[in-house]
Amino acid sequence: MPEKAAEINIVGQELIAGVLLLRMAQPPVNALSAKLRAGLLAALEAGLHDPAVQAVVICSDIAQFSAGADISEFGRPLAGIGLADLCNRIESFAKPVVAAINGNALGGGLELALAAHARVAEAAALVGLPEVNLGLIPGAGGTQRLPRLVGAAAALQIMLDPAPVSAAHALAIGLIDQVVETGLHAAACDAARAMVAKLGARAPLRTSDRMDGMRDAAAYQAALAAARGRLAGSHLPAPFRVIDCVEAAQLLPLEQGLAFERAAFEELLITPQAKGLRHAFFAERRAMQLPAGLPAVAPAALASLLVCGGGDAAADLISQALAAGLRMTLMEPRREVQVATLERIAARQELAVVEGRMSIEARDADWARLAMLQTVPEMAGFDLILLAPDAPALAEFGAVSVISIGALGPRAQANRLALQPALAAGLPAELSTSAGTNPQNLAKGVAFIRRLGWKPVFSGPGGSIDRLLRSALSAAVAHLESAGFARPVIAAALASYGLGVGARAALPAAPADAPVIVSACVAAMANVGARMLSQGIARSPADIDGVAILSGLFPRWHGGPMFQADQRGLLLVRADLLHRQSAAPQAFTPDPLFDDLLLAGDNFGSLNRLKL
Repeated sequence: MPEKAAEINIVGQELIAGVLLLRMAQPPVNALSAKLRAGLLAALEAGLHDPAVQAVVICSDIAQFSAGADISEFGRPLAGIGLADLCNRIESFAKPVVAAINGNALGGGLELALAAHARVAEAAALVGLPEVNLGLIPGAGGTQRLPRLVGAAAALQIMLDPAPVSAAHALAIGLIDQVVETGLHAAACDAARAMVAKLGARAPLRTSDRMDGMRDAAAYQAALAAARGRLAGSHLPAPFRVIDCVEAAQLLPLEQGLAFERAAFEELLITPQAKGLRHAFFAERRAMQLPAGLPAVAPAALASLLVCGGGDAAADLISQALAAGLRMTLMEPRREVQVATLERIAARQELAVVEGRMSIEARDADWARLAMLQTVPEMAGFDLILLAPDAPALAEFGAVSVISIGALGPRAQANRLALQPALAAGLPAELSTSAGTNPQNLAKGVAFIRRLGWKPVFSGPGGSIDRLLRSALSAAVAHLESAGFARPVIAAALASYGLGVGARAALPAAPADAPVIVSACVAAMANVGARMLSQGIARSPADIDGVAILSGLFPRWHGGPMFQADQRGLLLVRADLLHRQSAAPQAFTPDPLFDDLLLAGDNFGSLNRLKL
């Protein structure tokens, strides 16, 4: 093989002093698609039969090692070699294989690395097996190889807690063999050559033959029992199957353990929870996808911001902006409103100090970045102007970007932009745009949202997606009460379904009337979702589902109201709406989009092509 061989598909090759570097290069995250798997397999087979190749290093030419399997392939006929078979081929490779991990190695990416005979990682790398987030388990040997290396307790922590772990932690528990600050590829090549020198003619030790984590059988079983105890009452099946598979790793030979894992993966793949979680994964990202053309706009700088008008909304926004380190100016000509606004800011900060979420020094630093005005200032000194709901009229803003706090009306003027703030970091904040919105203004809005740690979602004029969904839910609850259902029974039914309870794993038992109550509420939310699509408030059904999940209104494992309408069937949902229409026409009169989709033989999922 020449020193620099030609690229095979999306796997580059380079031979360096007997070590074949296989460089994965499938942006943006090296998802292990059929094409990438085929490229790795072809390169491995060529290297196996090339006497110049003594060892192999699998690495990445982009910022991540691999974010895992290509989720879009789940449920489809297998194309080429599967990831599990590729991992088995790597593990049984007759020459040493080293994984050089940079960035993230998640899910199938980490399973690929576990199949190698050694792992070298950059200090900044993160590794994890977050498949439970999708209602699944690792399906390419992760549940069998990981506990052999690190034991049951550490393996369960990595698989049941979706948050990735650092390279340093992975080194400490035995998951990674070496961590380097720089020179990752060179270090991995050195490790591969050292293995060649040590092994001689012997085959490398397979991960499945290592028993580092299984020396204490009693501790292993205790970790399994403790994990099952922590999951008591959980309604999600995947975590329990993770534990079953980790137990199988102790009790079964590798081949049988892998078969047990694969059967569990296939069983989970078709569960309603896994289907909902996979849809939620894409819906959340779709809802946060930037409008067309915005990625080409230069990142917006935010140094000084002006809030025009006081009140509770202004106070809450200023408090979060100050906590994010921004310099704020409040312009409010009404003295009493200005004082009340400052008092609300002070109350929020004092509560944070009392609860230990803010130091006195941080509070004082926040106040030092807040200025107050009662007259209209020179606008050119600000990067962004935020108009409170009852802001005083201002004649001229010049070229400064302006965003209204609140919802855009359905007849919003061109080039208007409105913000529905989030209540706290990590929650969605909604940017509503009108026709002709200036991309620079929109970029400022996105920059502001991200600076405060919110998640940006997007809508058109006419209302907030989250608030319209919550209003529909409230209307459905009011209708059910008028129909004779007691409020505690309604609350129990919704809680048993997961509505409004966030990511809670243990849910209360469902009352007998739960199916009727839940179907009415979900139908009302799907109906207002259809109305938002018809009126151009929402870009796609997935946007509605994404906002419902990101806000904590709808449980992730159910996928969102539009997804649930598709799962139930639009004909049945429409019939449910018609049945209740006379009692509550505003909430239950079916939007014409139902008829349009039914006549075309489509559903909401068919509309999930982003329209911006």
